[in-house]
Amino acid sequence: MNLRISIAAAAAALCLATVGPGLAQPQDPLPQGPGKDVVVRVCTACHDVSQFAYARMTSEEWDSEVTKMEGAGADMTAEEHAAIAAYLAKSFPKAAPAAPATPGEAKGPTG
Repeated sequence: MNLRISIAAAAAALCLATVGPGLAQPQDPLPQGPGKDVVVRVCTACHDVSQFAYARMTSEEWDSEVTKMEGAGADMTAEEHAAIAAYLAKSFPKAAPAAPATPGEAKGPTG
């Protein structure tokens, strides 16, 4: 009976050892780069990273968003504003629109 309990305890410990580290260390959604430290300090004072880490905007849209947050009370210098906008624009850019189909290009399997 004690052997069964020991085996079960060992199996549970093995499962926790292999799964536990992945749970304990979630992946950072913010890529490394100049300005990340400022983004973490300024932006996460009010926002969870998930609120902006998956957004996609142009440089102008990110700058406008940072200006909006500054107007809402985000405490930053002009240099920090520029660093935040640049980091977000580089890390989370808006995808370029798909190129239009060229004339004569096949439209499908029959085309």
